[in-house]
Amino acid sequence: MKLIRTFHPIGQGAFYIERFNFDKDDFTIVYDCGSLTFKTTKMEKRIKSTFPKNHPIDILFISHFHADHINGIEILAEHCKIKKVVMPLIDDQTKILVKVANLIGANYSDTRLIDSPEDIFGNIPIIRIDSAEINPNFDGVSLENPTDISKIGNSTTNHSGIVFTPTLGVDWFFIPFNYKHDERKKQFEDALKEQGLNFDKIDTITKINNNKKNIIKAYNKVDGDLNENSMILYSGKNSDNHIHCFDHKHYSYLHHHFHLGFQSGCLYAGDIDLNAPNIVSDIKAKLRPLLPYIGTLQVPHHGSIHNFNISILMESIHCAIFSYGTTNSFGHPSDRVIGDIIPNNIYPHHVTEKNESIIVQWN
Repeated sequence: MKLIRTFHPIGQGAFYIERFNFDKDDFTIVYDCGSLTFKTTKMEKRIKSTFPKNHPIDILFISHFHADHINGIEILAEHCKIKKVVMPLIDDQTKILVKVANLIGANYSDTRLIDSPEDIFGNIPIIRIDSAEINPNFDGVSLENPTDISKIGNSTTNHSGIVFTPTLGVDWFFIPFNYKHDERKKQFEDALKEQGLNFDKIDTITKINNNKKNIIKAYNKVDGDLNENSMILYSGKNSDNHIHCFDHKHYSYLHHHFHLGFQSGCLYAGDIDLNAPNIVSDIKAKLRPLLPYIGTLQVPHHGSIHNFNISILMESIHCAIFSYGTTNSFGHPSDRVIGDIIPNNIYPHHVTEKNESIIVQWN
């Protein structure tokens, strides 16, 4: 099995790709595709320079529906041949939260991916992942009867923690977990009431625009990101498999210290809030048999101090990915988060909008 994993330089956003070769069969996944740093034309150029026209994408994983993670997906769908989509299942109130965050925070008003993703993807299987139940005493996912995702032909809803394989007989697993946390929703709801509003009064883009001034006042009272759901993803084996890493800016150092010898598994964290009650212990419980094989962590929400918890770090992790735009106004990444990571012998890789910040891993 051959793997090339690429963290693409698109600034304040996320665009991550894994390309596999299984006995001469190619298999490609994408985790998120969006950027607040790049305008549409530049994002289009990035996508078209990454994939040839009609390149098959076997699975598109969508962590959540904020603009900086999805606003390149329509271009991706037009340029490539997406075969399947895996996304979090979200309820009506969460849809409202996302629409508010996208319009107020990013001036992004396209709601098709939230309300009717078939309008973008056409007639392909859309696999929605239900919310996870928090159970830190869980005994770990079972890898005995994985689901061959290549055999799924219709849109379905599956439980959080379902174990996918690219095809039966391949020792590689994709395991999505859709975590829902509503502490910030409650903050926002209370702040809306102070402005004489509720969710029913802002459930469309038109209503949000009509109440924009008061919504902004409520929005600014929320600590951190207004995001209720985030789907994390384990992508890796259940056995030792070492991977190499290229970082253009620090190649000589990496070649000596990090070029060899860390595990190929990756934990993509999207914008998850690792400070939500019991969430880290739940992640570790569910992934218990696979924890020794996680060599790379995508640090959640561009390295925000509001989303990071040091307890997510583990001995196997050698590579921490920070994706952010160098001119972002949020203070990402947090100096505190970087300071927590380095003393744990984990190297922080900064993926920005600059071409030379690209990170490539391969085995």
